[in-house]
Amino acid sequence: MTVVFRTANTGIFTRLGKLFGILERMEAFQSDVLTASGTSIQEAVNEYITSAGSTANRDLSYINAFLSDTDQIANEIGAPILRRVKEAATKTLIEMMQDELESRDPVSGLPSKTVEAALFELRAQMIAESTTETLNGPAVSVDNTVAAATGTGTVLVSVEPNNQHHSTLATSPVCREETLRFRCVADKRDGNHVPGGERFEVRGGQSYSATDYRWPGGSGFVGSFNACSPELSEGRKPGRNILRNSSFESFVSGGDTPTNWEIVVGAASSSVFKDESIFARGTRALKQTCNGSTLIKIRQKLGDGNVGSAVSVRPDGLYALAFEVRYSGTNPSAGALKVGLANSSGTYAAGTFATVSHDLTTSFVRYSVTFRAPLDLADPIYLQIEQSTAFTDGTILHVDGMLLAEMVSTAKGGASFLIVPGSTDFVVGDEVTVDVNNDYSGQFYRYFDRFFDLRGSGILLPGNVEGGETVSDSLIA
Repeated sequence: MTVVFRTANTGIFTRLGKLFGILERMEAFQSDVLTASGTSIQEAVNEYITSAGSTANRDLSYINAFLSDTDQIANEIGAPILRRVKEAATKTLIEMMQDELESRDPVSGLPSKTVEAALFELRAQMIAESTTETLNGPAVSVDNTVAAATGTGTVLVSVEPNNQHHSTLATSPVCREETLRFRCVADKRDGNHVPGGERFEVRGGQSYSATDYRWPGGSGFVGSFNACSPELSEGRKPGRNILRNSSFESFVSGGDTPTNWEIVVGAASSSVFKDESIFARGTRALKQTCNGSTLIKIRQKLGDGNVGSAVSVRPDGLYALAFEVRYSGTNPSAGALKVGLANSSGTYAAGTFATVSHDLTTSFVRYSVTFRAPLDLADPIYLQIEQSTAFTDGTILHVDGMLLAEMVSTAKGGASFLIVPGSTDFVVGDEVTVDVNNDYSGQFYRYFDRFFDLRGSGILLPGNVEGGETVSDSLIA
């Protein structure tokens, strides 16, 4: 059984739609009070002052109440309505979900009569419905980074929600539209930060409370985080590299096998080498010499500190993978390098890898991918570097600056980020900005988030961004 969703007069979305419609009309009135031509406060004030600009006009004090903080006027107008709508919407959500569970045989119920418990149950029942009930989802996207920096690194941002409960959503519908700003405030010159691990102040856009007519604004996120240095290994917190020796600075017994890596196809000192001449970071890199046929493959086992890294990825965790590649020798006309998570047989987990084509340059170029680790994560799991197509005979590949890290979240339902260093380190004063876009076209999502804080809880209802949703925003009326 499931709760009644859209039936006239009795469906949970029908009822909530009527409550949200009250607020929609209130929001229109608040906007008119401030901005509508002919009816706004500003125009009334202008018309009240009959001798604007005249030194004889000394009666402005009569209307002091309307000369400042008009935003507060709009909020005062809406506060009583908003408070009552929220109270009614909260009771509707909780009691309808409770009533549905109590109607079952055997009788059930919410584990606690809270908004979070009711949302969790509503989401589960929407997914369980034979057609999967969905809301109209807004379009959410991330623009390219813009850097004003000496450092050649970047910031990776993802708006992908977890997969366990949100398989219908490619992006989180409650991410705030804002510019995320990353400003370097400490670098290696202070003696407290490793190269590539510079400290950044991170700020989102100004946020507004749910009672403010300007809601939602930005995330209001503020924090201090380090860039993800490949020189640091086996990080157990978001934002830290989990790989070991992914900067390829260490090789076994002075030879050509990189420490903590296994050569699966190819051989040390034959196709795999220590490179002390061409590198992106540090003093060494991984070099592969290509013969047009050998599918050179190396890998690092995760979750096993005896042979690889003691830290592994967690199922459904949000991760970023980045590395730098260039070629020397013969300009390749064929070849592909594939880097990502693979099982013991060498099969990659879907969506967890980056592929580099043969169209390389003689300068290092960064490649990256962000992904959710699979729910059915293989055990053991490896970070694998493989020529899925052999590169042209005589081509030499140089790989450096590899890192794999869990991304830092701004909120359970918000955007996540990772600060990635480049071949030239960041310095104090460097700034990177990233725009997150949300067209807020899904009205049910908007009001659910405003009243029930979906962004904070991370409980996102099933949605459809491309149209065809079952729960129409027209129910808000």
